[in-house]
Amino acid sequence: MPAKKSLRKPPAKPPASKADRPKSASDKAAKSKHARRTAKTKTKPAKWRNVLIAILLLTVMAAVLSGLVYAYFNQLSPRRPTALSDEQYYFTDSRYSGIRSKFVTRQTNREKVSIEYPLTKNNKINKTVAQAIDRADSDFRYAATNILTFDQPLIETISYQVTHNNSVALSIIVNIKQDMHGAHPVSLTHFWTFDKKSGEVISLSDLTEQSEKATGEIVVAARNNIKETIKQRQQAELDLSETITQETLSNFVIIDGGNSLAWPIGQASLLPSAYGEMTIKVPIAAVAKYLQNPTARKLANIPKPPEPKPKPAPAAPPAANSGGKVIALTFADGPGPYTAQLLDILDQHGAKATFFLIGSKVSAQADVLRRMHSRGHQLGNHSWSHPELPKLPVGQIAGEIDRTNDAIKQATGVTPTVMRPPYGAVNSAVLEQLRMRGMSSILWS
Repeated sequence: MPAKKSLRKPPAKPPASKADRPKSASDKAAKSKHARRTAKTKTKPAKWRNVLIAILLLTVMAAVLSGLVYAYFNQLSPRRPTALSDEQYYFTDSRYSGIRSKFVTRQTNREKVSIEYPLTKNNKINKTVAQAIDRADSDFRYAATNILTFDQPLIETISYQVTHNNSVALSIIVNIKQDMHGAHPVSLTHFWTFDKKSGEVISLSDLTEQSEKATGEIVVAARNNIKETIKQRQQAELDLSETITQETLSNFVIIDGGNSLAWPIGQASLLPSAYGEMTIKVPIAAVAKYLQNPTARKLANIPKPPEPKPKPAPAAPPAANSGGKVIALTFADGPGPYTAQLLDILDQHGAKATFFLIGSKVSAQADVLRRMHSRGHQLGNHSWSHPELPKLPVGQIAGEIDRTNDAIKQATGVTPTVMRPPYGAVNSAVLEQLRMRGMSSILWS
């Protein structure tokens, strides 16, 4: 009998594990991405460590380089410490009104120092002066520290002097004397005129209110003063055009009770060492006409310019016969080719005349004009170029009059007081210009 088939189903196969499953394309891509992320995570700390090391090395190198640069420049330009253990100081009233003094002293086997600082009521002034003093003292202290061969201490004395002190301005001179046992002791000066309210330094151009002409004239006066001093000392002449300029004379002081400008220069500062110390001095009265401004008047004693002398009234032509009728002889448009002959004829008859002269013709016959004047004839103005004056602007009218007056004065020393306007043409503008010059208009009949 055939065996019966079993109706039981065979047991199901267990599900395959992930490892046994066939890998799809997406699984492979995910695994590759995971592997890259893992590798990147492992290398990231190493890269940051290298960056940090590089930054640290650069920082150290920069610090070392900065230290070397600082040490180098500090050696070239040493600065005076703000507090020195071997210094002593004290304060006292000075002999100048409203100013105290600070005295600083140092004495060692290398240096002997005495410094006097001015203390005004304006801290900006005090700072400016103190900086100049400290720079000089710093250089001296550096020399005292580094010069090894000397038998006695180096000596430094710094003092100040107030030469002008009014309600507006303060002039201070700092004198620096340093004996380093060389051929010549060092002699330096610093000087300023300060605005007491603002503390700003007042320059020469401030004094002239930026007038180039006025400043230039004061510089010329200063050069002349130096030349005179050199001459008195019997020293060789110097070319001062490069050394005595508006720039080198920018700082100044006021002396003589507000009556002079001065520039105290130390030995070898502006002039050669052989010329020693010198104070350039310019009396304010000598340059007063260049200082007629409110700024200068507040600072010093600026005399007013002299009032112009009134011009004399025009002289009437001398009368030939005071007992009867007279004729005034006038000649215009000269001097010309016959003027000299005309003068001879007038001399023969003892007659006097008035000559109205064209300014542009004067210089060519200056001798004839001098002859006119010496023989008692009157010289008048007939314009420079013989235009119709009323047709000209006021400035040109003035020029026609002034140029002719100047030419006649240069030839004879006499300034005309009368004018005959060309063509007899006048208007109110012409008459006003004549009036301003004290002149009269003379026509004819």
